[in-house]
Amino acid sequence: MAISTVHTALGELRRSDGGFDFSGRLGEVAIVLDVDDAETAVAVAQRVSTTIGDLDDFARRVATQLAYVFAPEGPDEVEVWENGESIVSGAEFARRLTLGCVTAASDGDVEVYFDDDEMFGGHTIRAWIDESGTVTDAQIAG
Repeated sequence: MAISTVHTALGELRRSDGGFDFSGRLGEVAIVLDVDDAETAVAVAQRVSTTIGDLDDFARRVATQLAYVFAPEGPDEVEVWENGESIVSGAEFARRLTLGCVTAASDGDVEVYFDDDEMFGGHTIRAWIDESGTVTDAQIAG
């Protein structure tokens, strides 16, 4: 099986023949670009890299924003499912989330996936991010 490789702002991304996505890693975080060709992969990778900036800072900012999403009254009390029903502070909620994957497509969508540290029974938290790095929507995914 042949591999297509492109060097991008996000590092080296690869796609196997017959595959549709270019994928790679930024440290522990998987990067997946849903694009058809290498030229588009480079352009989308540049846009995503600009949106992310420093990966650790980006993950912290988005996790903090998610505390607001899951506690609309404010991030001081986020209801989680562990131990029946529990309340954790927004700071604890954000600290416990771990960014696992960033996906992007040529249509402008950027999605991020966080491990929930069992706060929602091991479900993934999926969030949509705009070009400024702001959460526009989020959900608990199966």
